[in-house]
Amino acid sequence: MTQFQVDMSDESGSTVNQAAAASGVDPNTYVTSLVEEQLPRHLFLTGAQACVDKFGEALAERFGPSSTGHQAA
Repeated sequence: MTQFQVDMSDESGSTVNQAAAASGVDPNTYVTSLVEEQLPRHLFLTGAQACVDKFGEALAERFGPSSTGHQAA
């Protein structure tokens, strides 16, 4: 298991404590669940952006509205 120590504002810490209490878990468990729920989405979006950065221009040229053979709907 990997552990991280996170510094945050008092306001954010208070919000985490309140949300954890409302969920019936301790703050560390609450934050862990947030990270584990959001990490796959973050990795997907990061990968998608890398794909757009690398291939976006070529895809726009091939499939964009000004490409040859493109017909308006």
